[in-house]
Amino acid sequence: MSYGPIEDFISVTMLNTYISGLLERDTHLRDVWVKGEISGFRLYQQSGHMYFTLKDREAAVSCVMFRSRNQGLRFRPEDGMEVFVRGNVAVYALQGKYQVYVEEMQPSGVGGIFLYLEQLKAKLAAQGYFASERKRPIPAMVSRLGVVTSQDGAALKDILRVVKQRHAGVDVIVAHSAVQGTDAPRELAQGLGLLNEYGQVDVIIIARGGGSLEDLMAFNSEEVVKAVSDSRIPVISGVGHEVDVSLCDLAADLRAATPTQAAQFAVPEHSLLQKQAGSLGARMGGAMLRCLANREERLDRNMMKRVWREPSLLLQKQAEAVGDKARRLEQAIMSELKDKSHRLALAAAGLDKLSPLQVLGRGFAILTQNGSVIRSIDQVGFDEEVQAELADGRLRVLIKSKEKVERWRK
Repeated sequence: MSYGPIEDFISVTMLNTYISGLLERDTHLRDVWVKGEISGFRLYQQSGHMYFTLKDREAAVSCVMFRSRNQGLRFRPEDGMEVFVRGNVAVYALQGKYQVYVEEMQPSGVGGIFLYLEQLKAKLAAQGYFASERKRPIPAMVSRLGVVTSQDGAALKDILRVVKQRHAGVDVIVAHSAVQGTDAPRELAQGLGLLNEYGQVDVIIIARGGGSLEDLMAFNSEEVVKAVSDSRIPVISGVGHEVDVSLCDLAADLRAATPTQAAQFAVPEHSLLQKQAGSLGARMGGAMLRCLANREERLDRNMMKRVWREPSLLLQKQAEAVGDKARRLEQAIMSELKDKSHRLALAAAGLDKLSPLQVLGRGFAILTQNGSVIRSIDQVGFDEEVQAELADGRLRVLIKSKEKVERWRK
């Protein structure tokens, strides 16, 4: 068999380009939602892009979600997770296969929401937002209560009713906020911030009535959890029904099962406080009477002591003690003076032995000339006059001769 030349052909690139053009012109494939199970999920750390396969029981399709699109995801995709993806279908020209370029991804059904909440809960717990050591005590007495909720909701009505019943004198400051919808997390966080800036409330309640899991999602947002944790004023969370536990509940200083219970936790019952105050007053009065009786008894016992009946005895004992100390002081002074006198006499005797008068008394004389002591014959010449100091007077001596004598000196 022989083959002739084929002139009517297209290249692979042209084929893929043509097919890509067909897909791009199909309006049904420009913005389409696809439901399926994730398989072969890969996240490249360097680029940040996500690659995975979306499959059902009978087919599969390749998907890519670029970093610019997946940064806003509130959960981490995993193999086996059922999701909805929205994107465009196009051909990857290098390999000649089509794939879905994902713009948006959402978990499928309630199971997906639970997965998102579990992942967010683990993240916030690791950052310490639910730690027990961060929680502050609720004040025992409240004069002004802050409330973050919808001003039109049943939760606020329940709170106001309970506050009025328990203590009508408590002021209530309301920071209005949406409690569901896309704007709710931001408004709830802003409400907490406004009450903290105001700074004149003793405790804050953040609350809403019951609803579905989707209705309560605003109280499961990271923004609200951080605002509750950052509040300088203690926060009570009363969200939904008793069985509902939100992330806001975990971050709050105290979790109440309902808005009504939150108000009960925040505002003590006034009549009960009055009763407790009366009881404490009675106990205080009894304690004071017992204390006074004890002091009177101690005073009576002290007054019965001899010192109060015969105070002169105490003065006599003190006088005797003073006299004894005076005698001991006098003896110490006399002993010290005697010792000092003896030491002075010894010093005087020693000085007397060294006195020049003692030397003169033994027959010696001191020669001086013009007030200076003569220690050598070389200091005077012939026919010079010197003065001789004797024990009983002075002589004027005229030098007629000199004889030098060598004596041993130490």
